[in-house]
Amino acid sequence: MIDDLVYGWTEMDNALPDYERAEAYYKGDIDEVFASPRIRQLISATGERYRFNLAKTPVNVLVNRVELVAVTAPDEPGANEVIEEIWDANGLEVHYPELIKRTFMYGDAYLMVWPLYDDDPTTTADDELFATGVELTVHSPLHCRVIYDPENERRKLFAIKRWKTRTSLGTVWRVDLYYPDHIEQWAAKPGETPASDAWEPYLGNDEDPGSWLLDNPYGEIPFFHHRNALPYGIPEHKDGYGCQDAINKMLITQLTTTDSHGWPQRYALVDKGAELDQNNDTPHWGDDEDANDTTRLDRSSSSNLYGGPGTVETFDGMKAVGQFSAADPVVFTDPAQLYVRLMAQITETPLHAFDPSGDTPSGESLKVAEAPLVKKAINREAMLKSPVQETWKFALRIRGVDVSRIDVRFAPSQAATGVSDWEVVELKQKVGVPKDQTLIEAGYQAELVATWDLKPPAPQPALVPVVPAQPEKETTDA
Repeated sequence: MIDDLVYGWTEMDNALPDYERAEAYYKGDIDEVFASPRIRQLISATGERYRFNLAKTPVNVLVNRVELVAVTAPDEPGANEVIEEIWDANGLEVHYPELIKRTFMYGDAYLMVWPLYDDDPTTTADDELFATGVELTVHSPLHCRVIYDPENERRKLFAIKRWKTRTSLGTVWRVDLYYPDHIEQWAAKPGETPASDAWEPYLGNDEDPGSWLLDNPYGEIPFFHHRNALPYGIPEHKDGYGCQDAINKMLITQLTTTDSHGWPQRYALVDKGAELDQNNDTPHWGDDEDANDTTRLDRSSSSNLYGGPGTVETFDGMKAVGQFSAADPVVFTDPAQLYVRLMAQITETPLHAFDPSGDTPSGESLKVAEAPLVKKAINREAMLKSPVQETWKFALRIRGVDVSRIDVRFAPSQAATGVSDWEVVELKQKVGVPKDQTLIEAGYQAELVATWDLKPPAPQPALVPVVPAQPEKETTDA
């Protein structure tokens, strides 16, 4: 429907600036902020090369804590082989971490699941992938979006995907709309801005003619929305944008003043009315603009001033000389450290993640420092669990396998590393918690724990001490 196309296009355009800003801050491609237009004009070019990208740290730290390790169908043992086949053929050990990273960077990311057909010329010639028959592809929210029902935000209305493509008439916009029962393919008229009257059905090309209206036999929109908030996500580092701007301001300004430390600006105080003589009235240096032109140096007179070890220079007519002090670096570095601490606090990221060279806490102090991060990681795992389950139920349905339940397992957000952690594990086992459960909670994968023999050792019979027989004492008659 054209109305849905225009609505979806508008929604994507409205969300696009926030996504682009999140990507720019993650990659460090942001400009220094200036309060004064005049200062911007004078020194903005000097800081273009300086990049202090700390805003990506909250995203990367969280990505490292949220690791998808297994997807299984416990009620259908045969389905697990299909899951493993699809997983390996699609290289999901690489693409799932990328999907999670995009989810935390943008707040939203999409995983599309669709069957592969032998006669489809748009697919990649991958024998293993074709044998599997199912393709999973990660999509950025920059060019894809799921639109929800305003009356019930749990229900998908449709999904829109847009991109530019080259044709014989030039570059044009393409849009696909995905509904539960059909798929619509649209193309913008060449040279026109996409609007309600700029679209026409896409009927393929001369090499691959086809229909613009395709059937969706699965009764479900094949885009699965991974997000960290409802209905749409928020970049994990968004609250740190201001701190990143402040850090850039402090450190770039400090670096632009470095030249004044090596080449300080000097001054000379002259007595009022004093007569400059002894060659002081004829400087032997050129103006700044002539500094590189040695032919313009004034050599009309010789100087009686000689400098070096064990000498004293005197200046007739001048009462004092000196140089302007350069800015103290602490003026910039101390506030920068403050903004780093503020970024750590407002993004719920441990401070030692920003400065691994410092004193990293250990034991209980480490647990306290990482408690907000661990809690956030557990929350994000809960948000990701549902779309992962929906993804694999749909992928198995394409393969003709129906399952009632999908189990999703993430790596523990916090692992036992210190002595105090293992003391807790030992105490849990002593009060009756199964050993395999305590080891899984300590950070070991369940599959690995299942291979270990955790049965307690068989009780050994008690050893009865053997007392050697004592010789009988001889008795004598009294």
